[in-house]
Amino acid sequence: MKPSGTLKVKTWYGLSTTVKLFGTAWASIGPLPPHPQLVNIVLRIGLSRENSVHLQLLHETGHLQTLPILVVPGVLFYYLSLPLFPAVIGLLVISEILAEAYVMVKEGKNYFRIYRSLGR
Repeated sequence: MKPSGTLKVKTWYGLSTTVKLFGTAWASIGPLPPHPQLVNIVLRIGLSRENSVHLQLLHETGHLQTLPILVVPGVLFYYLSLPLFPAVIGLLVISEILAEAYVMVKEGKNYFRIYRSLGR
């Protein structure tokens, strides 16, 4: 399958890799196999394909850029001896929130302009 969008990424902590989108439902980071973008699909409902692909690439980049921050809740969950399943779900939720926060910060006012156009 041919990628519908590609972005070369260099993280603040030194990781260099490529983010690829396949359609609007699958993405891969570096050499990892493609995974479904469940949160991205829901967040981008109604957006133009161009805006959707742009924001999805940034969202996947956000996962990479905020990865070290997940160490803090991970250590906290371990310290609190949370069962594995709730801890993993918690880390996934935090990761999605951080990735979308990255998109919002990176895009600034343009993020809200893109979504404001949905109501018209």
